[in-house]
Amino acid sequence: MNTELGWLSLLPSLLAILFAIITRKVVLALLGGVLLAHVLLFMPSLGTGVISGVSSLGEVLIDPSNQLIWGFTLAIGALFGVLERGGTFRHFVAALQQKQLVPNKRRARMFTWILGVLVFIESNVSIMTSGTTSRPVYDQLGISRQKLAYLIDSTCAPICILIPLNAWGAFNIGLIGNQGINDPISTFVASIGLNFYAIIALFLALFVAWTGWAFGPMKGFEQQVSSNHVQKPMAKVNNETVNKGALYTVIISLVTMVLMVPVMLYITGEGRIVSGDGMVSVFTAIMVALGIAIAGTVWSLGASSKVILSAILRGAWKILPLAIILWVAIALGDATRTLGSGEYLAGILNASLPIWLLPALIFLLSALTAFAIGSSWGTFAIMLPLAIPLALGLDLPVALFVGAALAGGIFGDHSSPISDTTIIASLASGSEHIDHVRTQLPYALLAATLATAGYIVAGIWIASA
Repeated sequence: MNTELGWLSLLPSLLAILFAIITRKVVLALLGGVLLAHVLLFMPSLGTGVISGVSSLGEVLIDPSNQLIWGFTLAIGALFGVLERGGTFRHFVAALQQKQLVPNKRRARMFTWILGVLVFIESNVSIMTSGTTSRPVYDQLGISRQKLAYLIDSTCAPICILIPLNAWGAFNIGLIGNQGINDPISTFVASIGLNFYAIIALFLALFVAWTGWAFGPMKGFEQQVSSNHVQKPMAKVNNETVNKGALYTVIISLVTMVLMVPVMLYITGEGRIVSGDGMVSVFTAIMVALGIAIAGTVWSLGASSKVILSAILRGAWKILPLAIILWVAIALGDATRTLGSGEYLAGILNASLPIWLLPALIFLLSALTAFAIGSSWGTFAIMLPLAIPLALGLDLPVALFVGAALAGGIFGDHSSPISDTTIIASLASGSEHIDHVRTQLPYALLAATLATAGYIVAGIWIASA
């Protein structure tokens, strides 16, 4: 087996990035990286390398340490499948509309920001909830739909990456754990405060929500809507349309999922939350929430077992592509560690680039990848197996490099017209898609500029430490 390949050890990851950028097919790019890595390991025996690559995929899939990762990834999809397709989520949205707590523009924008932050479990659910709930209010008050699209897009993804108690956290904790990090949860939590772009984007959106600040193309849309607007009486939602049991089912299941994680960490850690089993805790919390969602849907709406089963399967199926990305990414990470690509890259960068520049470089490379492929999750799967070994090889703070890679993925995703969250934000707000891209980009670039400066400062700090 070849384990000292020099620059050849970088090829699997680099070609995976290049192929993903050109084709936007992340799974195929990662799969190709896995096969190429094993071919390089067993050169010149091509057949042995291919067989080894395929075998490695099977080994990763059935590895007991990965079973909980697949379990809670699919379970989170099943949970939201039950809430959405079972019908309870519809009543939750109707109840929010019914309250009519948004009599003016500022409160309407703040309502959108707060809702986007509170529904932090899954970005697309958060976007659809915030967008569909806020849109009638924005139309009534004369706020542009482009402003709505920006606010929901710039709260939902950033808050999801900053909260570990959701599918995003589970996905990235799994990636971190498979890079040789003994305590992936602590590393991910430490990276939250170093995810400069997500933090800046979130608070920039809060500033815009509070002040109504508009610049660039957004200013033109705001002026156009304001000049053409004729205020109409706010439509009311009939109280009878909201099933209280369905409403409480959504609230109780989501709150339970959030609260169960620290409870389970305490139990599995025998009284010490920091010593708890994070994977078991998240999986248990999701399964309890799923049980509540199923029971509440049957009790409040009389859903049949057929409807519940269909909702579970469809929800799990919807999130299956993310589980597949994670599966192949873990296999690629295992292969690149065997190749020694992290150590080689660390040596090259240490010799050719100043250490203070590396966090900013990781951020920008991650952003470019996410912009090109339109997938923040796909970018995480590609970049974390590069960023973490680099940090380990140079004996630098792993959390900083994780934060930079995740931040770049969010920025590139925000800026990309082919991003799924960008497209869903346009749909949920009722904005023309290209208008949303044009109006959001200046805000994203402003946040990214500040984030880049932050990573340069952080790089200077670690270089001088």
